[in-house]
Amino acid sequence: MSFIRRPSENYCPGIEEYVRPSVDYEVCETCGGRVEVWSDENTGDCLDCGAKWEKKKESGPSCLEYCNYADKCKGIIMMKRAQIPK
Repeated sequence: MSFIRRPSENYCPGIEEYVRPSVDYEVCETCGGRVEVWSDENTGDCLDCGAKWEKKKESGPSCLEYCNYADKCKGIIMMKRAQIPK
């Protein structure tokens, strides 16, 4: 089973946001500016005033909490994160 591919019957759609994070923008509660938040992070900074922003808890469980392949995915995620230069 290949976990990092285009959607097919042997594909895990839940791993995408962990392996290939995407950026989203929220509204700053302090100044109304834009807060850059990455899908794999829990905090962000306002691009205008620098205020710290914390992601709200998700309403449901992550697929990593219930999927039969979660252990394999967690290994892939940790391996990919270790490759990111600090």
